[in-house]
Amino acid sequence: MDKLNRAALPAMLCLACAWAPPATAAVAVTDDPVLYWNQLMLDTVPGSGAIRTYAMMNIAMYDSINATLGYRNAPYLGGVANSGGIGGVAAVQAAHDILASTNPGAIAQYDAALGASLAQFADGAGKTNGIATGQAYAAAMLVNRANDGAFASVAYTPSGLPGGYALTPPGFGAPLFPQWGDVTPFLVNSPEQFRAPPPPELTSVAYADALNEVKEIGSVDSVTRTADQTAAAKFWSTANGATYMRLGLEITADEGLSTFENARLFALLGTGIADTLITLWDTKYHYDLWRPVTAIQNADLDGNALTDADADWQSLIAAPAHPSYVSAHSALGAMVTGILLDNIDDQAFCSTIGANTRCWSSLDAISVDGSSSRLWGGIHFGFDRDAGLAMGAQIAAWEVSRATFNAVPEPATWQLMMIGAGLIGWTLRRRGKAIADVRA
Repeated sequence: MDKLNRAALPAMLCLACAWAPPATAAVAVTDDPVLYWNQLMLDTVPGSGAIRTYAMMNIAMYDSINATLGYRNAPYLGGVANSGGIGGVAAVQAAHDILASTNPGAIAQYDAALGASLAQFADGAGKTNGIATGQAYAAAMLVNRANDGAFASVAYTPSGLPGGYALTPPGFGAPLFPQWGDVTPFLVNSPEQFRAPPPPELTSVAYADALNEVKEIGSVDSVTRTADQTAAAKFWSTANGATYMRLGLEITADEGLSTFENARLFALLGTGIADTLITLWDTKYHYDLWRPVTAIQNADLDGNALTDADADWQSLIAAPAHPSYVSAHSALGAMVTGILLDNIDDQAFCSTIGANTRCWSSLDAISVDGSSSRLWGGIHFGFDRDAGLAMGAQIAAWEVSRATFNAVPEPATWQLMMIGAGLIGWTLRRRGKAIADVRA
């Protein structure tokens, strides 16, 4: 399997560290309502619950604004009665109602934000009708997702077989979200539509190469991992789906898009992130692959003469409690990058997670860095990364090519290219502008 150019990538990221765009200021209630309510959602909805809510809220805002404009673009939910009105009013009312329903513990905060948001608009028929439109679309969205399987109880027990997922140290926590692969997607046809192809067989040379690679570079005491790679692993170690939502908000907050353009972009990001995680969890529990820490400590059981067990091996960062294949960071990074580059110009960017700040010279560099950080941290194989990047690219291309959220139904503009097992590239529609491939 082809590997990332280990000389070129750290150089690219070190170059990125020289770029230092100003930090994005907090979005105020007087700013664009789509941006303000997305920030409020990210600040108040727990990370594990944010994914579904993010998609629902942004669809409801988009459909509400679109309705007040006479359905300029294709809606997500058709046939919802509405009273027209001011688009911004409809958006904030829809956002409020979705958040209040899905996260009632913060309803007082949402009520206060609604009052402050609506105060930005003059009283009158436009305001009254906008409120009614937002209420109608929020209610329709809540009905639409009422039985989507997000809260289903699904039993999962590790198989105990070689190659099968096993609970990982240090916490040995129960596997997370086994039901998520059965959740009804938002725009993709089914959780299986973009399921990754099988990982390498345990007895293959490709598997042995991948195991030996992560064994060397991902161990807690690795002598080959660079300081920048260690910093990347630690920077991304606490990231989750909500992190990618926040990155999308930080990157677009100063783009000067209209409220309708923001609503369309965030509806795409919301559905894309949700559909990517649904596809991911379908893939993860379908193949049920063990994490590197389990694979390395038990390499004497894999039937591969090219691997050696190390019972004391530990990864730099702790593995999340779910199967290894494929990497969520890889798929989410590629998907978000694809949708952003379909709507805005490429750019250098910095972001902070906790006490750590990291900078990149391009949006593509964000996805490459995030995906490779999981290998450097010792919690993913290289093929987890590569398959995740491919999955995210496919889903991004699919989402932006749908009739939903677009003015005119377009033919699918996505394609996946793999040369050997390592080159991933895609081309996305981007208002006449070429988009650079992401490769891993």
